[in-house]
Amino acid sequence: MPLYYSATHAFMLARERALIPDFNLNGVLPPFVGNTPGAQMALSSPYQCTPLELVERFSTSDHRKTLLRGFFKFREALRANGLEAGFQWVNGSFTENVEALGRDPKDIDVVTLSYRPTAHAERAAWDEFVQNQSTGGIFDRALNRASFTCDASFIDLHIAPHLVARQAAYWNGLFSHRRGTFQWKGMLAIALHIEDAEAIAALGDGGDE
Repeated sequence: MPLYYSATHAFMLARERALIPDFNLNGVLPPFVGNTPGAQMALSSPYQCTPLELVERFSTSDHRKTLLRGFFKFREALRANGLEAGFQWVNGSFTENVEALGRDPKDIDVVTLSYRPTAHAERAAWDEFVQNQSTGGIFDRALNRASFTCDASFIDLHIAPHLVARQAAYWNGLFSHRRGTFQWKGMLAIALHIEDAEAIAALGDGGDE
């Protein structure tokens, strides 16, 4: 894990975390908890959570458990390729009460914000890595949907800060509103380096699905 990541990561872990809030009356996570946005970082979206907290909150059906197993396999694939210094935003219908509308969530929307692996930190090596992984690898969006039940996107934290800010603003704007109604809603954030074993065990083996 890059040394320059450790200080930022320590801050993220040290700050106060809030429980994942309940759905609001519109069946989505609220964009903030309390009377006003911005009163406290931990009470505003994206809400930090652990893999186990994600399972405890959202594994409410066999279908959702299947989606979560795919998500954890995706995280495993990222770490196997050296992407472990960063975090993920989780959103989409998976973090909404879409069952109340008579349907299941289709997949899990996830944006991975990560520093490059040490072996691919230089631009030429990174470009080659991305090209190799774009077909049949971790940056192949169609494969990620089929193999990991994730609609996955990526932000490279090695690029210039103003470009990171621009990309993050785009995805935050997209994730923080319902596409059809533009309703404001919340999302989740999960650190990449945290092990998923406890959360996977909590899902069970899935043998009856």
